[in-house]
Amino acid sequence: MSPFWAGRLPYSADGLLHLLRVVLLDHYVRQGVLFPRWLPDLVLGRGYPVLNFYAPASYYLAEGMRLLGLAYDAALMAAFSVLVLAAGAGMYLLAGQLFGPRRRLAALLAGVAYMYAPYFLVNVFVRGALAEAAAQALLPWIFWTTWRLMDDAEPARWVVPAAFSLGALALTHNITLLLLPPFWAGFVAVLWWRGGRQPARLAWAGAGGAGALLLSAFFVVPLVL
Repeated sequence: MSPFWAGRLPYSADGLLHLLRVVLLDHYVRQGVLFPRWLPDLVLGRGYPVLNFYAPASYYLAEGMRLLGLAYDAALMAAFSVLVLAAGAGMYLLAGQLFGPRRRLAALLAGVAYMYAPYFLVNVFVRGALAEAAAQALLPWIFWTTWRLMDDAEPARWVVPAAFSLGALALTHNITLLLLPPFWAGFVAVLWWRGGRQPARLAWAGAGGAGALLLSAFFVVPLVL
């Protein structure tokens, strides 16, 4: 995150576009419009239905930083910084699940490696792709919560975390959401097979997926329609 320490938003392909949208979102949120599907200031005042089509969650992360008192550019940089830390923490947990509790150093190495993954850093500093960086930060959390849901002795405890992580992706990046289902389904199938092939476990996974749909329906359903 050191490029952010200079206090200036790095020049990137999409950074200024996202900054503009955060400014407009902040403008409407402060007027009480908490989810402005239509932004009338865009396209030279003709307006544009950005949040009908573009997943909004990453903008709300930046808006949260803005409401804490940060300037617009600092709020965007803080959002990117949170995503970098969240990506590392999620991969640490996922790798810890894979390697076991006695291999914390291996899990830490995996978390650091994920934070330094070239494409992730390109999304943060070169492309300025806020939503896609957020999706990459969410992916290890999705697979970790799903693993716990399929493997824990009390799967009911993990339905809500799994639903929130999957639902958050639906509200974060459309293309990653399109790519994820076959990998997630395959992951669930492998865990179900190695865990004794209990039908109830598949039902718990289905409950997590249904919960994700319910949480994101206000955005996903109009998008599909």
